[in-house]
Amino acid sequence: GVKLYAQTALVGDAASAGFDGVYTYDIVTYGGDKFSRLCAEAHARHLICAPSVGPGYDARRGSGDPRLKPRRNGATYDAMWRAAIASGADRVTITSFNEWHEGTQIEPAAPAARRGGYRYLSYDGAWGLHGVLAEDAYLTRTRYWSDVFRSTSPVQLKSKAS
Repeated sequence: GVKLYAQTALVGDAASAGFDGVYTYDIVTYGGDKFSRLCAEAHARHLICAPSVGPGYDARRGSGDPRLKPRRNGATYDAMWRAAIASGADRVTITSFNEWHEGTQIEPAAPAARRGGYRYLSYDGAWGLHGVLAEDAYLTRTRYWSDVFRSTSPVQLKSKAS
């Protein structure tokens, strides 16, 4: 029951190496504009396609990486989810694991005063939410998009019918 996914957009290499599927992880290099091509190539080789979505990326303070993908108050996350769903993805992965230094986190965020003075950004303004309502904005939105994916994905609908 174990599936092995290659973190690559080189679908031919993943197929040759015996992987079951591909995923992208890097949301800056592999934006939503590449998902349809990736999934079409993966499906042509009978591989699972699992593009990665993320809320944004900003590691300038944490590592000095100058690349930037602004969150745009949630619009970046929504656009990546829409692109993943439209691509015919079999799965959707989320690039976030409390990566506060990279700005990819979706875990709850409170203003600095409520977090003991840490200087990471809050989600204030995301989807028009402010204050306490904004703290869980990305988790709430993840639930929304997960539900949309489950209700529209041919793979998910097929497994429900079985």
